[in-house]
Amino acid sequence: MKQSRLMSLVEAIVNVIIGYILAIATQIVVFPWFGLEAALGEHLAIGLAFVGLC
Repeated sequence: MKQSRLMSLVEAIVNVIIGYILAIATQIVVFPWFGLEAALGEHLAIGLAFVGLC
């Protein structure tokens, strides 16, 4: 079974969205372990910076 280009695009977009959500959740859990406090907006901005780098 072959995957269409459209479905490949959808899969790639879904992967980025899920990765972004997991990154934000990880930051919210891990940052306090290192004494770092960030507001939700800051977490979202940091996550976007990393998505832009990858």
